[in-house]
Amino acid sequence: MNSITESLIFRIPLSPESHAIAEQFAQQQISQQRAKEVYLNTLAVYIGQDFLNSLDFETNLENADCFNPVWRMAEDVADVIIPDLGVIEFRCVLPGEIGFLIPEFVRENRLVYVAVGFDESLDFCDILGFICLSDLTESDGYISLEILQPAENLLDYLMQLEAGRDFLLSNDPLAVQFRNVVEAETQEKSLGLMAAALEAIYRQSPDDGGNWRGKGGKVLAGDLPAVGKVVEERMAISTRDEVGTPVAETKSVSRTTQKLAKQLLGKLKEIWE
Repeated sequence: MNSITESLIFRIPLSPESHAIAEQFAQQQISQQRAKEVYLNTLAVYIGQDFLNSLDFETNLENADCFNPVWRMAEDVADVIIPDLGVIEFRCVLPGEIGFLIPEFVRENRLVYVAVGFDESLDFCDILGFICLSDLTESDGYISLEILQPAENLLDYLMQLEAGRDFLLSNDPLAVQFRNVVEAETQEKSLGLMAAALEAIYRQSPDDGGNWRGKGGKVLAGDLPAVGKVVEERMAISTRDEVGTPVAETKSVSRTTQKLAKQLLGKLKEIWE
C-alpha cells in the first residue's frame, strides 16, 4: 500500500457557508464535546461533498444521517450519499493524529471510509486517502493512515462499482436471474454494497472459482460486509451452549445461488478487467 507521503493529497478550502452550518448544528448539541464533534463532522461532510462533486459524482446530503437532527445528536456520523450507488463516510483526522476510529453506528452500510485531514486554522482540509468497507471485516475499527489507498484511486473504484451496479440492473439474463434471487428489499437498499462485496471477492481472488461460489453465494443471500464482522462471527461460533451447540450458525446458501454467484463474477470480471 502506498504511504500518504507518496500519494497525491487533495486540498479543499472550507467555505464560510460550511462553517456557518457547522456552527448552527453544533449549537443544537447538549455538551461542548458533542458540539465540537458535530462541528468537525459537518465540515468533513461538506469537504466530502466538494471532493465527490469534483469527481463528477452527484451527491445528496438532505437524506444523509448527519443531516438528520436525531441521528446527528445521537451518533458520530459524517456521511454523504451518492444516489443509486451508496454511502461514503468521511472521518476527521486532526493535526498530529495517525489514524481514525470508525464508530459502531457506521460500521456497515458504507462503501468506503475517507480520511479528511484538518489544519489547525480550519481553513482547508486534505483528502488523505480511503479504505473499502469490504477490506475491514477483520478490523477492530481503528484505521491507521498508513493502510489507506491513495485518494486518487477513489474515482476508479467508484466507477468500478457503478459499472457493476449497471450490469446488475441490466437486461442480461444473469442480471435478471440475480434480481429474481435477491430479495427486493435487500436489492433496493444494498445494490451498491453488493457490487462492492462482489468486487472485493473478484479483487482478492480473481480466478478462484471456489471462493466465487462460496463467498459470492453469501453476498447474494444478503450477507454483506461490516467492520469487524469476521472477528465477531468467529467469536460467536466459538461460543457454545451447555450441550456444545454453536450459538451462531452459518447461513445456508443453496447450490443454485452459489452457481449464480460464480457466473455473475465471471461476467463482472469481463467488465472490470
